[in-house]
Amino acid sequence: MRANVSNAIRLAMVLALVIFVGNCVASAQSSDVNFPTPLSSNKITGSIKARDIGDNRLTTHYFVFNGTQGDLFVNVLSKNLDADIDVFSADGMIPLTKMIVASDAQANETGRLIYLRKPEKLILRIQGRTPNDLPATYQISFGGSFAAITGQEVPEAPVVDKGVSGEVAVNSVGTILPQPKKQPMPSAPETPADGDSDIAKADTPEPVMPAEAKREEPKTEAEAAKVETRKPAKRRSRKRAEVVVTESIEPKKETPEKAKEAKPANRQKRTAKKERKTEPRKTETPAPVDPLANVKLVILFKNGEKVEIGMPDLMRFTVDKGQLIVIRKTGSIDRYSMIEVAKVTIE
Repeated sequence: MRANVSNAIRLAMVLALVIFVGNCVASAQSSDVNFPTPLSSNKITGSIKARDIGDNRLTTHYFVFNGTQGDLFVNVLSKNLDADIDVFSADGMIPLTKMIVASDAQANETGRLIYLRKPEKLILRIQGRTPNDLPATYQISFGGSFAAITGQEVPEAPVVDKGVSGEVAVNSVGTILPQPKKQPMPSAPETPADGDSDIAKADTPEPVMPAEAKREEPKTEAEAAKVETRKPAKRRSRKRAEVVVTESIEPKKETPEKAKEAKPANRQKRTAKKERKTEPRKTETPAPVDPLANVKLVILFKNGEKVEIGMPDLMRFTVDKGQLIVIRKTGSIDRYSMIEVAKVTIE
């Protein structure tokens, strides 16, 4: 009886351990090959979110684990995922196997078998995307010579701050995202305390009275006389300040020497104009007449046709291999068969 109870307890513990390992999910998904996520169990599950419309980038997840000598089994179960799943050797990123997963079915399952000659560290790469707006999921199980990474301190990858700063926020393809407007908090009016009322009164400046209000009427006749004597002095000073003295500056007259010097220059200009007028007009010399203008090369054919070429337009003509070759100055070449030519003359 006791043996049956102990066996039942052991079986329950094994089942609990299997359920715990089977349901273990990767705590993080690293996208940097230099800082892959270590696997502490033989089963991982993950998801890939849909990107913005127009963003064709792929999502990449890296995991690292150990493998002992022997056969390593890799089983992949995916849903709504188009991806490439690769296993590399960490030393030099040597590819060991590759699995292509398509999202044509509701659930896609595939697997690979890898033989390891020696214990080494391996890297699993999942690179793909979802074909629609729904997230893609994957579940990968290992068996055989799989060894989990435990008790090792793995450096964390640097995290980039995703916060948006500024007045305009955009997504991955540059679309402007609307931002909620911040409503200003109503500020309560500040009421001075009773004890601070005297201090506030002392700090407030006294109102400045105009100069006319500060003036008081003179009480005695002597003071009135002083005021009357001061008033004309102020008026005179004001009038003197307003007076502006201007000096008339006459333009400087040219000295007779400069005027004498300027006159011969004018005379020289006049004489130059006269000399230009008295120059005889140049007579246009007629162009020389070409003596060969009326000379022509006449080619008469047996069928009665005739070709006339002026000598000024002709460069040369010759007979070569039974053909009459006429070269013009324009660069064109005319070829006539001597069988068809009856006579060639120069008139």
